[in-house]
Amino acid sequence: MNYVEFGKARDEKIIELIAAGTAFTRSQIERIIFRQKDSKRKAQLRLQKLSNEGRIDKLIRNPHEPAIYSIGKVHRRTIDHWLIINEVYCSILSQKKSHYTIKWKWSYPLMGGKLWADAMLEVYDKLSKRRHVIFIEVERYADKRFEKDAKYAAIVSMNWTKEEWAIKEPTRILFPAILIVTECDLKVKSELDFFVANMSQVKKDIYSIILRR
Repeated sequence: MNYVEFGKARDEKIIELIAAGTAFTRSQIERIIFRQKDSKRKAQLRLQKLSNEGRIDKLIRNPHEPAIYSIGKVHRRTIDHWLIINEVYCSILSQKKSHYTIKWKWSYPLMGGKLWADAMLEVYDKLSKRRHVIFIEVERYADKRFEKDAKYAAIVSMNWTKEEWAIKEPTRILFPAILIVTECDLKVKSELDFFVANMSQVKKDIYSIILRR
């Protein structure tokens, strides 16, 4: 593959990423797509090119904040929500160990859409041969209103054991853990495995949080 073909293929990866994850900053795209020398400058050039061509949209909310890239207009009230989700995704990729296999899906429907998780993460540990599934939820205002405990409890009452996300082990079937990312002081009382973490904890060591059962 020559340089031009490589650039085109990378552009398509950028577009596919933005389409799947809704809204990203340049830094997030750089960490996911560009992993080479001088990646910041190259990311800036490619994103500007795609923006100039009209293939992606560029939003600057104010001069002191990073530019935000999307495909089509994204409601301003939801942009920060998506950026936090994608910061979690960046942490998942950057902290990944070589013996982990990762699968990630944005806006994942449970039980035919009875509940939509912000994302679903699957981690397969090739050393322990264990499969972990975690639903990701970003709750910016959990101190004002938090209902995910009741909503996930409702899913548990359904016939969920044959779903693709059910964790099937030799002697048991486990319901996935749920990671709540919030800056609020949230305590969740539930029979399910709810893990609560702020963004600093996620950036420091997300796997120590989500793989602790």
